[in-house]
Amino acid sequence: MAADPLTIGFPYCADRFGGSNASSLVLARALDDAGFRIRILAHGEGRALDEAAKLGLETVRLPALSRVPGYARPDRFRLAQMFAFHNCRAAIGELRLDVIHTNDLGMLRTWAAPALSAGATLIAHWRSNFQKSWSVEAGLRVARAVIAVSHYSREKLPHWVQEKTTVEYNPFGLSFSAEGKSAARARVREQLGLPADAAIIGTFGNHIVRKRTHVLADVLHALTETADRRPIYGLACGAEAAPHDTLLHEKIASYGLEQRLLRPGFVRPVEEWISACDVVLAPAIHEPLARSVLEAQALEVPAVVSTDGGLRELIEDGRTGILCDPYDLDDWIFATLAILNDGELADTMARAARQVVSKLEPKRHAERIAAIYRTATGRTTADKEAA
Repeated sequence: MAADPLTIGFPYCADRFGGSNASSLVLARALDDAGFRIRILAHGEGRALDEAAKLGLETVRLPALSRVPGYARPDRFRLAQMFAFHNCRAAIGELRLDVIHTNDLGMLRTWAAPALSAGATLIAHWRSNFQKSWSVEAGLRVARAVIAVSHYSREKLPHWVQEKTTVEYNPFGLSFSAEGKSAARARVREQLGLPADAAIIGTFGNHIVRKRTHVLADVLHALTETADRRPIYGLACGAEAAPHDTLLHEKIASYGLEQRLLRPGFVRPVEEWISACDVVLAPAIHEPLARSVLEAQALEVPAVVSTDGGLRELIEDGRTGILCDPYDLDDWIFATLAILNDGELADTMARAARQVVSKLEPKRHAERIAAIYRTATGRTTADKEAA
């Protein structure tokens, strides 16, 4: 690391937090370990601050962008983002930030103009689906480099953005011993009042239309017990967010699943809840890269995943997971039941998946991101060694 390392600002709306934010904080921690000066820039109060503190990252609190709480805010340009210019510009100067690394559309909209004004290098980590938006496109034009979480995600960007985009899959550092996993399974079942031998099908992510959590209700309706007579329950872990997946509530009611499909909201530590599951479903559409699935694979929990997304780049169907057409419900039911009924298949698949995810370790990811920083800022390796 150079004698004068880069100072990187990671901005967040503190009260909006999801898998993408979790992945970005893993990166921030790894960059901090590598010797970069990392500053977490938190607008308002909320979970992003708590998670950053758990990782021992230095945080800077900025005024909230809205009085409207978290997921009640629409994800679009708002005047508050423009009015935040002065505070953001001041923070860049006071903290001497070399790089602003945004991880969601709200922060891209908010920090692009201040970064441009202050001469800081803007890096846009693209973890979203592209939709025509003047404010997002303006931010992408300011960005010196764009990092997409999958080729699927990159290919949906305009060609002029693709030209400065690098694909980097999210980093993962989760691990759990066999003993820890067994203990987690017992704790979660006891906490929820489920039978000790219950088979659990889990989904992880906010309950929005695109995530299609309601597929879990369809699968549970079709499957009541495993071949060895274990009762089957479902866990839909995540927050209610707009646009709501109203089908989830409707199907729970119409199928009479109130006692079998449980909705505990956000869960922490997530590794305990994922480890408690026998299989994780990810039926989303337009999914750039679902962190929850890779977390499951890191914890050796088999997953059934939609083909409409970036995960198909990391999953070998039938070996490291099962891929299903998001709209072919019979396939989802069959794949889930196959995993629940065949312990050898589940174990073999989970071990193979773990080997794939182990290549996404945070240290290697941070090294590749650091190379992007050096190119974008003009800090070459030679410059770094001479510093």
